[in-house]
Amino acid sequence: MLTRTLRSAGAAALLCLGLALPATAAPARAPSPSSTAPARSPSPSDSAPARSPSPSDRVPDAVPIEEPVKPPEAPAPKQRTGPVLTLAEVLDSVEQRDPRMEGAELGIQTAQGHARQNKGVYDPILRGRAAYEPVYRNMVADARVEQPTPLWGLTAWAGYQVGVGRRPYYNTTLDSILDVDDRVGSRDVRSAAGTLTAGLTLPLWRDRGIDRRRANLRQTKMEVDRMKDVRDAQLLTLEAEAATKYWTWVANGLRLEIEQTLLELAQERDEALGRRIELGALDPLAGVDNRRLILDREGRVVAAERAFQQAGLELSLYLRDGNGNPVIAGVERLPAQLPAMQAPDAGSNIETEIAEALDRRPDRRARTTLRSQADVELRWAKNQRNPRVELSAWVSRYMGRPLIPEFSRNNAVIALLFEIPIPLRYSRGQLEATRANAQIVAAQLRFLDNTIAVEVRDGHQALVAAYRRARLANQEVELARQLAAAEYRKFQLGAGDLLLVNLREVASADAATNEIQAVSDYFVAKARLEVALGEGVQPVTP
Repeated sequence: MLTRTLRSAGAAALLCLGLALPATAAPARAPSPSSTAPARSPSPSDSAPARSPSPSDRVPDAVPIEEPVKPPEAPAPKQRTGPVLTLAEVLDSVEQRDPRMEGAELGIQTAQGHARQNKGVYDPILRGRAAYEPVYRNMVADARVEQPTPLWGLTAWAGYQVGVGRRPYYNTTLDSILDVDDRVGSRDVRSAAGTLTAGLTLPLWRDRGIDRRRANLRQTKMEVDRMKDVRDAQLLTLEAEAATKYWTWVANGLRLEIEQTLLELAQERDEALGRRIELGALDPLAGVDNRRLILDREGRVVAAERAFQQAGLELSLYLRDGNGNPVIAGVERLPAQLPAMQAPDAGSNIETEIAEALDRRPDRRARTTLRSQADVELRWAKNQRNPRVELSAWVSRYMGRPLIPEFSRNNAVIALLFEIPIPLRYSRGQLEATRANAQIVAAQLRFLDNTIAVEVRDGHQALVAAYRRARLANQEVELARQLAAAEYRKFQLGAGDLLLVNLREVASADAATNEIQAVSDYFVAKARLEVALGEGVQPVTP
């Protein structure tokens, strides 16, 4: 386990924060006995005449102190002025107010509208016709109601026809009988009050097992389920992106505090160095060098501020207020500490997890539904190669006085209709295209299965690697902190150099930044693994 988690944003920002003592902690000390002892006369053993001390003989970075140096202590967590932004708040914002989720919900409504639209193909249909022949001053009017059904493609219909005028259209009965099969009406030559007709039409070959209406109805029902899975898959993708942006924002915010603390160290030291230079205890070049350090660290702060601003802007696309407007989170909403990590599983049951992910992932369910839709289309295309053979039967009741006394008032007709496109090029070409499309969907599904397996394996490996990096970075922070503290003690005692102090401070800050980045990468890898498994990102509270 990690020996020490990041206790606070300030402590994680710079564990060497206590390395620079305040300017008032290093007053000029009294001369030592050796410095106040009277000058001795030269002894015979002296090989060179005594000379007065020169500035080069004095250690330029020596700092006289009276109090012993105490080990640095980790600073207290910085106080936040606003409520801490948690990952759970970001994820809730994504699910409730993200426009992309709104688009996914509208996609479901669109699919539901198409499903309702395709149910309308089985609504009753009212047909009517009126014809007038001015030469004979005759008029025929008829109306019919048709009811298609999903049962074997059966269609039921009933109608009424009436003809008025000086004389009937035909003197024979054959034409009038055939005209009844027109499904729009028949010219009435048998009765003065019209004819009632009712019948059924049943496809015997093509469109019997499946027709275009039933295929569309099944596909649109599947589309509703598919769009729901697409919405869930979109949510998983957005959760992974939101978690990545959130932990990037946290890492950049803590890095900004690192650079600000590093700058404060140089600024505090500059005041102490200025007083020592005035007393002649330090070379003026040390003050110039420290001011150079201040400018360099100010540049690092500017770069860190820009990175934090960019991270906040990118996070605002996932963090929104009640009106759906992006919210840019500031430093005041940074968490006081990073969450503690847990040792990841070695992935011993990786094959089981992959199998569970294949069943759980909504994007795979959506692709499977798409394959089922392609199978329905392929079945319909195969059916269209068959000849069209329909059986129709109807009965008629003639109302009023028959125009021809020999006609009966009741009648029944059975008709057989067939239609065969000889080359079948249209049906065959349609079948080839549909079969190819089904194979494309099947190939995409196989690739998705491979992708899910790779994502699960990669997620486990990334999580383990990030955890190991965090542990190593933690050890590096401890060593860098010790080196920085020791180097500053040497500088206070006059045996060190300001350049080495700066190098140790920067190395300690970089080590703390690396640790923060490693911990951030750990939680990003954790979120991506959870998405790869189809479980959704689990909120982690700092």
